[in-house]
Amino acid sequence: MQATPAHPGNAGAADRAVRGYAAAFGALVAVTFCLIVLGALVRAHEAGLACPDWPLCFGELVPEMDLKVAFEWSHRVLAGSVALGFATLATLVFRSGSGTHETARWIVLAAGLLVVQIVLGALTVWELLASWTVTSHLITGNAFALSLLFVAASLWDARAGRPRRARAALGVRAALVVAAVVLFLQMVLGGLVSSGFAGMACPEWPACNGGVWFPSWQGSVGLHLLHRWNGTLLAGLVPVVAWIIRGAPGVRGLMLLAAGVAVLQAMVGIVNVLLAIPVEVTGLHSALAAVLVLTIGAATRAAWVPTADPASG
Repeated sequence: MQATPAHPGNAGAADRAVRGYAAAFGALVAVTFCLIVLGALVRAHEAGLACPDWPLCFGELVPEMDLKVAFEWSHRVLAGSVALGFATLATLVFRSGSGTHETARWIVLAAGLLVVQIVLGALTVWELLASWTVTSHLITGNAFALSLLFVAASLWDARAGRPRRARAALGVRAALVVAAVVLFLQMVLGGLVSSGFAGMACPEWPACNGGVWFPSWQGSVGLHLLHRWNGTLLAGLVPVVAWIIRGAPGVRGLMLLAAGVAVLQAMVGIVNVLLAIPVEVTGLHSALAAVLVLTIGAATRAAWVPTADPASG
């Protein structure tokens, strides 16, 4: 794919098109973020099986509504809108030849993740909210949102006259990878805690139960403790990584934001337990997790991927 045509008369129009596609994919990231939060609210309202069949709901395209059906049905409608928007934008980008080879690779990856996510959405219903389907659905949804962000970033980098940016130092990249791995583990544990109804297995903080910090590492208590203390590790690690890479251009700001979100996320997690997992706090907890995925993911890409050179696309 070429970022801009060689003819000078077409360069301005092509650059505007690239900017427009970058903005459109950025908007799609925002909508997908809302979809992730809405999915968390579906789980919090125990509405995952409010529509017991798929892709229809009670055999109808638009079923009779109550609160739980409205949550689940709205989630499906928004998911379909995201899929349609992605297909439209991807087709336009490929037909126009905008972006670079990196853009094309991220679009293909996003398309693959979208297909997997659709299948997992169906399996979540067909398998009656089995823990592995719910957790996989959560992880794949966040990965899809991140891939859309990478598409937008690669298009933004492909603008005419965009200066090249060197890959960050090895130490910076390694620190970001460590943070990303711990975050991924936390997302998996969070999905398992949610799908396994282990959120209140430890109803106290900082102790777990009866004033005991570590009563057991088995079952739902052990799962909750793993999620709790890996979250504590993440909340301490991300600010440390932000300090380590403070001199890295293009990354520092993202990780400062991630550090603040990580600390806030840990505080919201504590409040979630102390207030017995209210729906509003659960939704905020999931929203902050999605923000962490996007910020740490964007910082990792910025450190590892040099700015695309439009002339070599």
